[in-house]
Amino acid sequence: MKIPVQNIYFLLAYAWDRIGQGKTVDLGSENIKELVDLFAKVLNDGVFRLISHGLDREYFTVHEDIQGIRGKLDFATTVKRNLLLNGKAHCSFDELSYDVPQNQILKATLRRLTQIDSLDKKEKQRSERLYRKLGAVSDVRFTAKKFHTVRIHRNNRFYRFLLHICQIIHENLLVNETLGTVQFLDFRESEQKMGKVFEDFVRNFYKRNTDYQVRAPKIDWYGAKGTDHDLKYLPKMQTDVVLKSSERTIIIDTKFYSKPLAQWRDEKVMSDNLYQIFAYVTNWTTKISADVPEGWLLYAAVDREFDFRFELSGRKFRVCTINLNQEWRKIERDLLSLVGEKNLNGTEHSLNSMQR
Repeated sequence: MKIPVQNIYFLLAYAWDRIGQGKTVDLGSENIKELVDLFAKVLNDGVFRLISHGLDREYFTVHEDIQGIRGKLDFATTVKRNLLLNGKAHCSFDELSYDVPQNQILKATLRRLTQIDSLDKKEKQRSERLYRKLGAVSDVRFTAKKFHTVRIHRNNRFYRFLLHICQIIHENLLVNETLGTVQFLDFRESEQKMGKVFEDFVRNFYKRNTDYQVRAPKIDWYGAKGTDHDLKYLPKMQTDVVLKSSERTIIIDTKFYSKPLAQWRDEKVMSDNLYQIFAYVTNWTTKISADVPEGWLLYAAVDREFDFRFELSGRKFRVCTINLNQEWRKIERDLLSLVGEKNLNGTEHSLNSMQR
């Protein structure tokens, strides 16, 4: 189930909760077909912007033998090494440097992009030029641990978005050190990876664009009794998205499958999916809320749409799709329209009143 490349970009921007920064990159006039070309363009545009406005810098303590005195004099080291005979002193001082982890990650990623043969020629050339412009930054070997050394604050928050781009590039690179080749894997084929992206996207979309309180709480088994030892073996019920207002509670379980319906003699809702959302709804106890929630299975789709409504054990259930193979504004509109339904028969809220 391949989603259009530009839509993947917006899905990720929402999933990372960085849609504001994501919209600073204009993809409207671009005809990008491959994910690696998309990420290269976004990273190149972002690094160019950083260089134009000024790369992030931090102070580092430098210990050095210098002519004269600067900062704090290390007298013991100076005397021990007889530096005074040459008119020098060993000093410690703070120096403002571009050689910080966030810039090192950007440079390492640009270098990797230049090694991908399939990368669009124009973007590869841009990556090479930007890589050379980061001459004051060390060309370090990239490791996942490097991300944990970055300090993001109010004045450099745009880096967080670019570091997400760097991370997803590195996570999907297939490097053959022997042959010296680098390939980018199209993760749109991975139901597991895209399932997580889709879940985070839906949660953050509704959090940003509706007045619902949006959470993802765990649900306890209603009336469960037993020893602590035995009860700990009960599986956890971790929701994906729960929308709550004064009038309504909706438990949404997001799904990303190439074939969202079970294929037997006739198409059916996948039984394990339905059992799962049924368990969530029926075990929603008064400890969480006194209301009776609706249970939704929301499937990502590209080539078909459906919207089934059921009432089971006096509770409302919905099994529906969101078409990700359409213009992005229509996706946003359709998502808002879904939660604009007041009841099973359906009466839409005004979409304008639901947007912040």
